[in-house]
Amino acid sequence: MNRFPPVLFAIGIMVAISGGAKTPEKVGAWPDSWPIFALGAVAALIGLVLWRRQKALARANLKEQMSAPGQANNPFELLAGLIEPARRLGAEIDTLGAEAICQRVDDLLETYVLPMAEVRQRVLDRLGMAAGAEVLVTVAFAERMLNRTWSAAGDEHLPEARAVYPDALEAFIEAQALAEKALASA
Repeated sequence: MNRFPPVLFAIGIMVAISGGAKTPEKVGAWPDSWPIFALGAVAALIGLVLWRRQKALARANLKEQMSAPGQANNPFELLAGLIEPARRLGAEIDTLGAEAICQRVDDLLETYVLPMAEVRQRVLDRLGMAAGAEVLVTVAFAERMLNRTWSAAGDEHLPEARAVYPDALEAFIEAQALAEKALASA
């Protein structure tokens, strides 16, 4: 992101304030610093227009990236891709040892959950605040349960790891359903 537009805006505001702060010598007249005020106001206006244009371009680029299939930075594809490996782990968790559970949970976290967390703003941009927050809160709960599963398995407390994992899986499935519903209505 180019920092020039917001810096120009801020400097323009400061110059305009400085130029407008001087009181005129005669009542009812303009102060002799009005050209400085005008210069600052114009600089702030140009900075604001450039800044808004930059933000609009960034939003347009984001929409293009979100609509392109196969993108690793698409949170909805990451969430959809997570479901099958998570279900497989759910089916096999009773037969796995502590180290294997930790490894499989690590794989889920590194491959799907952490990349999704890095692009979570895109969920809000695409779905809006209400629907996006609902999906993200559900994913956060699922991630918490997944971390709890890893922690229990790391402590070699397999009954707790096996008891907590279904909550994570159910939350991921619910988040996927919420995302699909919100995408269909968006």
